[in-house]
Amino acid sequence: MRILLVTGKLASKAVHDVAKKIGAEIIVLDYPVAALMTVDYIAENLKRFRERIKDYDYIIIPGLASGDAKVIEEEVGVKTYKGTEDIHDLPSAVDLIKKGYELSTVYPADKLIQLEKRKNIEETLKLLEEQGNYKFEVNNVKIPITPPPFRIFLEVNATKPIKNLEEEIEEKRDFIDVVVLGFPNGHNDLDEVRSKVSAIAELVPVAIDSASPNELVEGVKAGACFVFNLNEENIDKLELVKKDASFVVAPFSSENRAEVTIKIYEQAKQRGYDRLILDPIISPPLYGVVDSIVEFRKVRHKVKDEPMLMGVLNVTELIDADSVGVNALMTTIAGELGVANLLIMDKGKTRGSAIEVKRASQMVGVAMKEHRLPKDLGIDLLILKDKGKRGIETSSLDLYTPEVVEGHIEPRNMDKGYVKIVKDDRYIYLNWYGKEKFTLIGNDGLSLGRRLLEKTAVNPEHALYIGYELAKAEIALNLGKEYIQDKPLFKPYGYNSINTLRNKKDSER
Repeated sequence: MRILLVTGKLASKAVHDVAKKIGAEIIVLDYPVAALMTVDYIAENLKRFRERIKDYDYIIIPGLASGDAKVIEEEVGVKTYKGTEDIHDLPSAVDLIKKGYELSTVYPADKLIQLEKRKNIEETLKLLEEQGNYKFEVNNVKIPITPPPFRIFLEVNATKPIKNLEEEIEEKRDFIDVVVLGFPNGHNDLDEVRSKVSAIAELVPVAIDSASPNELVEGVKAGACFVFNLNEENIDKLELVKKDASFVVAPFSSENRAEVTIKIYEQAKQRGYDRLILDPIISPPLYGVVDSIVEFRKVRHKVKDEPMLMGVLNVTELIDADSVGVNALMTTIAGELGVANLLIMDKGKTRGSAIEVKRASQMVGVAMKEHRLPKDLGIDLLILKDKGKRGIETSSLDLYTPEVVEGHIEPRNMDKGYVKIVKDDRYIYLNWYGKEKFTLIGNDGLSLGRRLLEKTAVNPEHALYIGYELAKAEIALNLGKEYIQDKPLFKPYGYNSINTLRNKKDSER
């Protein structure tokens, strides 16, 4: 199969490199930016290469070129497709052609590539579920002995009002398997336990976590199907419900955790506890996390045919670092240890952990299945950073009367009105204070800005400022970050970070 790539001058080096990888050839047209070419321009300029072109099977033009590539095909007589928006993704598009797919003549190939990757990932994840090594099933939740797949237990504060609990669970239910209703030490309200457990059990499978054996027993009677924790202190008192729930075996003692966990497990089996999940307890960072990982390894080597659980929250909650990377690493460690059940928290600085651990578990599961590193799988947790440098070199750009803008430029033109922008977990709120006062609510900063311009006259400088703040608010909304008008969204970070000082006058706008 012979493929011809068409590009412009600035991207020619990058396209040459990709062409070598896929065994294609290249024609460079006398146009600086390939993405700005039109199909009419390409068709007209390929006429002089007609004899050379006729023997190719496919022509691939830049994905961002405007127009329908059929114009080129009609002109030169060779099947023509649009490639990817980024030349580095083109090999994936060529792979699809080799598989018999037809790329688009109108749209960049990226969408088809993503659909194919998603399809492959979904098929693999479905296979992981079908082929899982399960020990038992509780309330339609199959508990694996070893991963993949993984199961995710979400710990929530059970003392919240029922309505708040239901809202929190509804938001996260697609990313978790079991909700753990956690009651604090010293809590002793059996009626609350019964009402909370029975209400939440109608929505999702429920576990109960309490230091009180009486609360654990009543929780099981009310519908909890998992108990946190069975230990050396309460093993006698929980025999009342030993056949009615699954029990997470976790030592009360902080010494010799693997040995104690195995001892409790053996006693529980002798007493008739059927469904057990072993948890030697992961320690917080700098307080024994490495030693506790060793304890997990000891338990897994000793007890090979029982499920295990790791409290990832003990690490994510107790280190001031963004949770996404910590969750990914802890899920990978759990995978290596053969621990398939993960306990998480999703609030404050760990907000988003349900999504993060779910995606991490899928990524790690696919990697384990395919005996690969957890990278380049078509599924990732790259949220704030990209993997590599892409695009054109700035040294190749044409610069027209260049001017370096340094420092802070103060506003010159003031409107008679001003805005206050805030957000919550769902929406951005834009208040306009002028001759007329009104509030705009939405989650699309660009749409809010356009609606504002429809409703009131804002000078260009003010519009620029408002658009800048709305973009910050939308990013904060999507990332679950705090947003404060006129304050930086991110702390200065990276080799090119600039700590821009905002003039006090801007904050008055």
